Order: sequence, then C-alpha cells, then structure tokens
Amino acid sequence: MPFVDEHEKDESGRIREHHLVIAMAKHVFTHADHGLVFVREAASREDMAAYDLTPLLLYGLSVPGTPLRWVMLAPLDRPASIVSVLNEAWRRAAGLRGRPDVLKVGRHVAASAAPLPEILAASEVRLVIADRGDKEFSASVRRCQEDAMWISLPRRWITPNTTLDQLNRCITDSHNQSFRSPPSRPNAKLDWWRSLSHRSVDLREIDGIEWRAGVWLHAWEKGVAPAGRRYFHTDTIDGAVWLLATPPILDGDEFQETMSQDHETDDLPEIARALVRCWPTPLGELSRCIGSTARALEWFLDRKAALDHQQRNRLCEFLGLEPDPDFRTYDSRAPCVLIARKANAAKEAYELLSHGGDLVLSIEVLPVSGLPDPSRRYVVFQAYGAPLNIMLVARGSVVDAKLTDGLFINFQGAKLIPSALYRDIVRTCAKSCEDSRSNISGMKRLNDRHMNSFAAIASDIEVG
Repeated sequence: MPFVDEHEKDESGRIREHHLVIAMAKHVFTHADHGLVFVREAASREDMAAYDLTPLLLYGLSVPGTPLRWVMLAPLDRPASIVSVLNEAWRRAAGLRGRPDVLKVGRHVAASAAPLPEILAASEVRLVIADRGDKEFSASVRRCQEDAMWISLPRRWITPNTTLDQLNRCITDSHNQSFRSPPSRPNAKLDWWRSLSHRSVDLREIDGIEWRAGVWLHAWEKGVAPAGRRYFHTDTIDGAVWLLATPPILDGDEFQETMSQDHETDDLPEIARALVRCWPTPLGELSRCIGSTARALEWFLDRKAALDHQQRNRLCEFLGLEPDPDFRTYDSRAPCVLIARKANAAKEAYELLSHGGDLVLSIEVLPVSGLPDPSRRYVVFQAYGAPLNIMLVARGSVVDAKLTDGLFINFQGAKLIPSALYRDIVRTCAKSCEDSRSNISGMKRLNDRHMNSFAAIASDIEVG
C-alpha cells in the first residue's frame, strides 16, 4: 500500500491527527555510574562519549495545535518497534485519545518502515508524510526532544528515576496528569480534543524487521555547538543528574542559579538578543569585550550553547542588564544607544526598554535652529522609572518609512530642542557607535549633563 501524502477532512472540518517522532535523544543519556543523565545544551555523540554517556532513542507522539505530547525512551541497541510504541501510547496516554485518523511522520521514518502503512490501514489510520517545510511538524520534533529533558521537573521532592522503565512510567503519569488538569489558557483546538472519546486500538505486530535505523536519527548533530568542558551535577531538589556546560554555583545565590541553569526560566538569551541585534558596534567587538567569540555569543543568543558565568556577567554589564528577583527576569537599568537596522528588531528592543510603552517621553529630537543630521533621525525615549535611551534611524530606510506608522508604541513625533543639546546627542551617539565600552558610560554622562533639560522636555509634552 502506498504512503498517503494528503488527506481529506471530515464533515466537521477537523481530523484526529498525531505526529510521530523518532530520533536519537538530544538531552537524555545513560551513564554506568550516574544512571540517567540530562543534558541542557545538546552536543554530538562524540562529545558525549568523552563523558561515558550512551545515547538513547526517543519516540514521541504529539497532537498538533495543542500542548499534548507523550514521549518514550529506549536503548539504542534495543530499539522498540513502532507498533509497540503506538500500542503503548494509544492505550495508556490519555491525552492522545487512542488511535487518530491520521498519523504524520517524517520522510526518513516513512522510508525506513515499509510495512507501516498497511498495518495502520488495518485499524483505519492513514499515514501522511510531512513536507520538508512543515513547520508544525518541525515544532513537534523540537518539543518532544525538550519534553524528554524536562520530565525531571514534575519529580521534585520525589525519589529520582534512575532507570528507563521508571522514567517512561513517570512520563506517562505526567502526561495523564497534565491532560486531566484544566488548561492554563484558552485553546479551541484543545477544548475540542478534550471532548473526544477514547478510541481503542490493537495494532498487529509483525515478524522480522519493522523499521531500520539510519544516520537520520542524529541529523540534528549538524546544528549543535562545539562542546566545551562539562560538569556533572546532582540537583539538590529532585536528585536528577545533569551534565552542565557551566560549573554549578556554590555561593548559595538561588536566583542566579535558577536563571543561569534553568532552561525554561532563563530569559537572558532573548532579552540580550533584542539589544544585541540593535547594538551600535559589531557582534565581534561585543563578544571580545565579554571574553567570548562571536560564534559562541551567537550560539548563546540562539539558545544553542551556554556562556560561562563570567561571560554572562560581563554581557549583562555591557548591555546594562540586571537581574530582577521579584519577576525572575532581567531588566535594563542603564541608558544606551541603539541602531534600528531592521524594523522588527528595532520594535522588539524599543518595547523591551520602554516597558511595553509605559513612557515618560518618546520623541524624535530636532534642533531649534540649524539643520538636523542628514543621515540619521534620533528617537529619544524613556520609560517610567528607567533611564533615557536613543534609537538611531537611518533616513530613507525601511524603519524610517515606518516610524510615523505606529512602529514604536506611544511615539509622540518630532520635538524641537536646544541646538546645543541636539549637537551633544549627536556627538554621544557617534562615540557609542565606535566603541562598545563607551555606549552606556557616554549615555550616563549625557543624562547627567542634561537631566534638567530632559525633565523639562517631558513636562512640556505632558502639559501639551
């Protein structure tokens, strides 16, 4: 029976669809002494072998458009058959609601499992091959990999799982508990899915080889960062063993430990990326300032690798970021100059520094006499309780065209200011574009020199 590339929807316009993922696990390994070991920053099999870690096979099923996912891990030398995995998932994972109408797989899985279409068809399940550009399927692959890593979190204060059987039971229990819990946010697809009845299934096992492994199982290795030194660490709360890219923190600073080691909590990469994309100086200079390389910094900003604690601290210092324990995040506490190279990047940085538009002022400054800078526009903005910042916009650019069309929230338009103040702003910005180290320090001095002038401008705008 041939593979099915397309399917028709039922009368309601909806179908029951599952995504099946088979790959080598990126974030979970076994170790002769430690048992199960979790790895946040993925690395190649060769790098992991240096720490005597043995890879595992990951099987995952997810419901597209919902947070419902189920995963299972198996030894690489004793792979589970696809039929046994599907039978287990469709019987025991309550959130999957039994067999679907359609099972979508990647092209490599499809090519390696010739008997699968016929086996599924006997239970009225159609096999669909995901297109190369199927972003929804790619998201399922990524999230199943992450779920296997973070399955340790529900086990806090419980004896840690040390065997695959224990971990797989924990995964199913966690999945079922999550499905029974009320959703945290509205989701029409999830509401519809939860209303479905469970469909029983008993797929037929076959004799012989059901699917064949191949290099496609670890194709993700092409995109991982080079692994540096790693450190074994036993979590003091749940007892899980982790292989970390940075040394465990021993100073008792709970907030810093959580922010720098918890993948789900640490939002420094996203916050730093918003600023770095608009930073006046090249990435290479900024990376040298923090004692890193441009490649390593790029990996960190894309969540593909970690920086060590000294590099993280220097990055925060250069970008003017400080931890905010109340909201368990990082906040900008220093003024800076940014360049609006691309509209989306500029908007993201602007909204970060303006606290979502909670602004004292947001204006384009123009000299009261004389000509303005012919190459750049200067957007000066300040959030309540935050320092003053400047966004440079090249005249004639895409951002320039969008500046008055709502690109920047609560932007108040052009404002005439004393010519001496305007010239000082231009000089300060020019210096910041030459040297990363003078960006924040130069802006602080500008604020100190003209504190009363900026306060008067804000007062005029408020009165007006």
